[in-house]
Amino acid sequence: MAQASGFPWYFAIDDRPVKVVATPNGGMDVLIANLATGKLERDMQYLADCFEPGKNVQRLSEAEFNTRLAALKASLRDRQADA
Repeated sequence: MAQASGFPWYFAIDDRPVKVVATPNGGMDVLIANLATGKLERDMQYLADCFEPGKNVQRLSEAEFNTRLAALKASLRDRQADA
């Protein structure tokens, strides 16, 4: 199912990495990076943004998504080290 639908999709919404994935029942989940932890968390309020890309929404490749997520996590580690 995931392959046929083209999932996962990757975005940056307000510079936050977002991943849209297929669910086993044929639906979808939106996972957005928590800016405090770097972990992906389910937040369906961003789904509409994925279908109406605008100024603050950018479609990403998987590599771009992974790079942005890694940069966020590195930034969080740096902040923790400085604290």
